[in-house]
Amino acid sequence: MALCVCLNTVGFAQKRKADKETAQWRYEIEAAEGQAVQGNTLVKVYTYSKDKNTAMAQAGKNAVHGILFKGVAPKNEANVRIPGQKPIVTDIDAEETYKEYFTEFFKDGGKFQKYIQLVNNGIPDAGDIVKVGKKEYKVGVKVLVAKDALRKEMEAAGIIKQLGSGF
Repeated sequence: MALCVCLNTVGFAQKRKADKETAQWRYEIEAAEGQAVQGNTLVKVYTYSKDKNTAMAQAGKNAVHGILFKGVAPKNEANVRIPGQKPIVTDIDAEETYKEYFTEFFKDGGKFQKYIQLVNNGIPDAGDIVKVGKKEYKVGVKVLVAKDALRKEMEAAGIIKQLGSGF
């Protein structure tokens, strides 16, 4: 029994640490190679964390956050040219204005999960786990984001205006 309590305490502490790291939104996001059905966007998210598994687990949240607030950087390498995308939410104060909504939206098991699909079950490609500094990793994971459905969610929540609704 004591072992279970100890393991639960350690697991809870790791989860709180992961949530704290995610709340800092330390990631990079870029367009990724691959097929995506219309209305979806394939991205690669590079998450920074002291723990590789934490970084992999937070990739979906970071992908949705990036699509919503940062936009997606283009990918320009050798024979690969994929255009970037602007963020869905263009009001720079929206994340703070709707803080309660986004806290609920991004919690573990929150609505954000409806809009993601981790490619390769969230397992990074070879070379996409890089140690940076003494105690931190940069982990790249491909994520498919249902961008059109995510936009509709933001419209329904009143965070952005509907397309074609005028200025």
